Amino acid sequence: MSKTLIRTTALLATFTLAACATPAPTYKPTHIRNAVQVAESIERLELYTRPNGLELSARDTLAVSQFLDGYARSGDGPLFINRPANALSGLGTQQAEAKVRQLMAQGGMNPAVLQAGQYASAPGAPAPVVVSYRTLKAIPQDCRQMGNIGTTYANQPHSNFGCFHSANLAAMITDPRQLLEPYATGTPNSQRRQVVYDKYIQGEPTSAQINPRQEVGAGDGGGGGT
Repeated sequence: MSKTLIRTTALLATFTLAACATPAPTYKPTHIRNAVQVAESIERLELYTRPNGLELSARDTLAVSQFLDGYARSGDGPLFINRPANALSGLGTQQAEAKVRQLMAQGGMNPAVLQAGQYASAPGAPAPVVVSYRTLKAIPQDCRQMGNIGTTYANQPHSNFGCFHSANLAAMITDPRQLLEPYATGTPNSQRRQVVYDKYIQGEPTSAQINPRQEVGAGDGGGGGT
């Protein structure tokens, strides 16, 4: 075999190995690729009234109370109540606002958070009294079209790996602010801190004593003391 043919074969083998060794893209960590999104949402309640007054059943009154409870738990900012402009003098719209204020007082809510206003409405057309507030919601990802997560290449995880974990986390979060900022640090207990410090100086254990009746041994078969 000639030297030229040997060199040509060696070059082809080198190019083939180089092609096989092409680096695959490295994906970002799962918590970054499938991060839970937080978006502002508007919660809205419509109360339709009649010119001669407001008629709310027990179920309707309960719905208004539950709406106000939702604002107390997760509302961000003021509570808005807007009456239709063509019915500002109607008895029903006045009673609707009075009913909201009454239920707020029963729930121990600060009346100063309520902001009243009006909106344009067509004359003669049914127009509700709108109660609303802003809140934050955790938006879960859509994991329905993600393919086969077992199909991977170059020892890399699937691009949608961890999507369902992120979606479940978003569904369980009560306060989305937990994803935006940490909780405020509380005031430390200075008395407990002094007790721990004194025990440390004296060479005593600083942990709190455990009731012997609450101790569980490895041979207890999972049961505690009696």
